[in-house]
Amino acid sequence: MARDAHSVTGTAAPPGEERGLGGQRLLAFARTLQGAVDFSALTAMVAEEVRGALGYDNSWLSVFEDERLMQARLLTVQGPSEVDVWKHATVIPVEGDWMMEQIAKGDRVVVIEDALTDPRVNHAIVDQLKNRTIINVPLRFIDRPFGTLGLGTFGDEGPRPPTEAEVEYLIAMAAHVSVAAARIRLTEERALAAADRLDIERRLAQRQRLESLGLLAGGVAHDFNNLLMVMRSTAAVFEAERGLSETGRASVAMLLDAVERARDLTRQLLALGRKQDLRLAPLDLNARVRKLVALLRRVVPASIAVDVIEGPRLPLVSADEVQIDQILLNLCLNARDAMPHGGRITLETEQVVINGEYVRAHPWAKPGRYVLLSVTDTGTGIAPELIDRVFEPFFTTKPEGQGSGLGLAIVYGVVRQHDGMVHCYSEPGVGTAFKVYLPILEREADEVGSKIAGAVPGGTERVLVADDHPGARRVMVDLLTRAGYTVVAVEDGAQAVEAARCEPFELVILDAVMPRLGGGEARARIRELRPGARFLFASGYGADALSEQLTAEDAREVLAKPTDPDSFLRAVRRALDRR
Repeated sequence: MARDAHSVTGTAAPPGEERGLGGQRLLAFARTLQGAVDFSALTAMVAEEVRGALGYDNSWLSVFEDERLMQARLLTVQGPSEVDVWKHATVIPVEGDWMMEQIAKGDRVVVIEDALTDPRVNHAIVDQLKNRTIINVPLRFIDRPFGTLGLGTFGDEGPRPPTEAEVEYLIAMAAHVSVAAARIRLTEERALAAADRLDIERRLAQRQRLESLGLLAGGVAHDFNNLLMVMRSTAAVFEAERGLSETGRASVAMLLDAVERARDLTRQLLALGRKQDLRLAPLDLNARVRKLVALLRRVVPASIAVDVIEGPRLPLVSADEVQIDQILLNLCLNARDAMPHGGRITLETEQVVINGEYVRAHPWAKPGRYVLLSVTDTGTGIAPELIDRVFEPFFTTKPEGQGSGLGLAIVYGVVRQHDGMVHCYSEPGVGTAFKVYLPILEREADEVGSKIAGAVPGGTERVLVADDHPGARRVMVDLLTRAGYTVVAVEDGAQAVEAARCEPFELVILDAVMPRLGGGEARARIRELRPGARFLFASGYGADALSEQLTAEDAREVLAKPTDPDSFLRAVRRALDRR
């Protein structure tokens, strides 16, 4: 039976009154809440008060994730049933769940006297948790509900509905909890906004620093070329002298060789300073990638595999063929050097549109239509504190004597001179991805599809994530949740099969290699249980290495690790939309 605050009837000498649920206790509780600095502390204080005042051992706080009140997300739980609640009720959709719909209205306390026998509750969750009495008190901020304070009994505790006095006390408690929660949320949002502002300022400062270094390098190269011209001409005069001794000729030859090497260096400096002469022409980037791969296979060891994923109907770009080859070669050789013990290089092309929303979130981005070239490796990765410096001239993470520190700086300069963009994403121990954006040739622009990198599409589908790496699993859950999906996360393939047995999922994301049960075998078992499920494999080895595990259909969506958040969400959307 479900009740609200107006339908609860008390008995003589109710437990709540015996505990003294009066104004003094409430005032003391309100003073205690002033010390709550985060939701964890707030929930601990609420849990202590609920136990002391009402005798309930389990309590929780949930918040609605957006103003549309589409789903509630669990913030914190206190009590013996904490682990199970986190496992089965992290995110609960509102629509279609009678109790959640009542909570979203935010105008009354919702009491389920015995959830095991009440037909209106969500038994997909209740049967797992073995809820008995459930009490949800709405939390309101100004004129709208933003969450709920919940408490209740489970399993052998049996049902224990609250008395009228206890409900009245909960309503008064919720008012104070709402104020404290709103204060904490406002504080956190301000701190997050300040952190975002500092991050944007840091990235803008980095871009300005690179631009300044580029201008300096270009100026130095210009003056240095003048000196080299004098040196080259003078050496040529000496070389033409008939009476010059063999020793003299050898010295002139050494001088001319040094001049040539210095000229190559100035070309690189000019590329860094975006001052070199470009021979722009319509260019098919897929064709350039194919040509480079033929060369690349001869200069990388056999322990490094090279994969190519060509975007279909790729528009042309206006680019200098020689400089684009230089970019590709620099990025691939950099990837090779990051994998001394072997690994995989993946080159991928696609057409994207960068819009205003994406630009606001990424200070380095410019709106427009682009061909995106991604070069991804499974190497050592780059430490977070160094990621902002990778494009600086003469900065290198390689051992002394290996590399000039100009390779990535040249990539940056060449891309910028093509009016493009380049971005680096890396995870230490997982790998690195460089993203090069080149503007689509003007006459091709109208033929570009609607694929958008800026407004990364989200959704409301249910997604199961199975990955044995805690960090990778946490990142995927966070990204999917922020994009609107309902997510359940497990640690291996066996748990994924059990989760799919209990409830349906539109998409299952599987790590290719996991303990107990690998991604391929897990996919086969889940497909038997849920024939309509779609799958997305996350792998550091690429589709070729998984060819024995994958069907032709599944091989179309293998996500190479590492990947940036937007590419991950686009791959999820493609997998869900696949027919």
